[in-house]
Amino acid sequence: MVEIVHQPVKELVIMEYIRFPSAEELVRNMMLPPGQPAVLYWAEGVVFLPIPVPTNNAKVVEELLNGRVFWMSVSFAPMANYSPMLSVEKGPEAMVINVSRSSLLTQVARWLKSKLSASE
Repeated sequence: MVEIVHQPVKELVIMEYIRFPSAEELVRNMMLPPGQPAVLYWAEGVVFLPIPVPTNNAKVVEELLNGRVFWMSVSFAPMANYSPMLSVEKGPEAMVINVSRSSLLTQVARWLKSKLSASE
């Protein structure tokens, strides 16, 4: 019989975070090829776009296997209510995934929400 093990992330390291005043502004500032929608996450009244550190080197993979995840950056903005699609007039579109059922991503959203009003 196969043993199934759940090994949650122990630590998430965010190297840089970028606040935007609105979800529309976040979408407007994303660099996307024309016609390609982005995928954003939403929870706790915050929409966000993480950029993970690539897992193409042994050190990053080792850290990941030890429960430590690294994001190069995360861009985020307030978005009080969930909507499955965000569009900007004459601009890109973004699909939005409600990740409220993810314990990890909900914790990230709460942390980001605390940064919305921070003066850092």
